[in-house]
Amino acid sequence: MMVKESAMRKRDIAYGEHREFHGLERYAISRRLKQAHGLLGRLAIQKPKAEVLELGCGYWGNNLTLLHQEYPNIIFTGVDLSVSKDVTDIQLIQADISSWNPHYEYDVVLSLAVVEHLLNPQAHFRLLADCTKAHGLVGLTTPTPQSHFILNLLAWLKIFDRSEIDDHKSYLTEAGIRTLAENAGFSIQEFRTFSAGMNQWALLRKN
Repeated sequence: MMVKESAMRKRDIAYGEHREFHGLERYAISRRLKQAHGLLGRLAIQKPKAEVLELGCGYWGNNLTLLHQEYPNIIFTGVDLSVSKDVTDIQLIQADISSWNPHYEYDVVLSLAVVEHLLNPQAHFRLLADCTKAHGLVGLTTPTPQSHFILNLLAWLKIFDRSEIDDHKSYLTEAGIRTLAENAGFSIQEFRTFSAGMNQWALLRKN
């Protein structure tokens, strides 16, 4: 795990609360969402009315809204620091996932580009376990360590938002993800990189 010592501040707004995403940023989001699409496509066949939670869903819950349009029978819930009250097709919960205590377990939990923003990755994996039903699944994406230089360059060129990249606390390796997952009671079902090795996807099953 590569840690950025310069990024030890705590995030205070939800992703997308004060701005929209364009260009390469929107493309990067779509690539992460594609990984979740593949998972939910299989889930919708096996369990059409499954319950799905996204940790760090963003202010508008955009990922879940798009997924809900594709899989209308699945029940979607999202959690973030602040959430819009104008979203009605999905349930949004306002809470800090660094200290949130869930009282319910879900068939699938998504963590898309979230763990790199958190000070304690192990605590996040424990939260994933607390949110997931026995033998349930977790879909996780996070940038690879080799993306660090490119992301900072794109932020310097103002292609990516500087504050978002500066908020990255760490970059997990595949070995780091496997260790964190196993310590939290998960087994790795899938692992792959995407976006030219800049991002990585892990599918975890709760033991």
